[in-house]
Amino acid sequence: MIGYENRHLICSYLDWDPAQDEVIELFRATQDCEIKSAYAIKTNTLAADGTNWFALNLLNGGTIGTATTAISGTIGGTAGLVGLTPLDFEVSDGTLTAGQIVVLNYNENGSGSITAMLVQLEILTGIGADS
Repeated sequence: MIGYENRHLICSYLDWDPAQDEVIELFRATQDCEIKSAYAIKTNTLAADGTNWFALNLLNGGTIGTATTAISGTIGGTAGLVGLTPLDFEVSDGTLTAGQIVVLNYNENGSGSITAMLVQLEILTGIGADS
């Protein structure tokens, strides 16, 4: 039997400065699927700073977007971020069932923020999505 992986890219573009510690809905799974990889790329550089920084991670928000099950580890933080440089999320549990909402957990400290950012998720759908 010949088969193929049914992969899709989900892109969410943020072009505003989120409030500190905001949870941002990215997409709702319309069928069972698995996030295979994810990354974020922002336009501005944020220097390493223990006072002004932000960190991101992906969460499975459940069916109403309020659950907090981790999908990925955290990227960003006090180490600084270089503009237009992709940062890979380390996906630890990307399995979703139909109706679950993927959210971006945005944790900001001080005045560290984004000007614009793209979050891209690579999704595997169909039979064997969890393998």
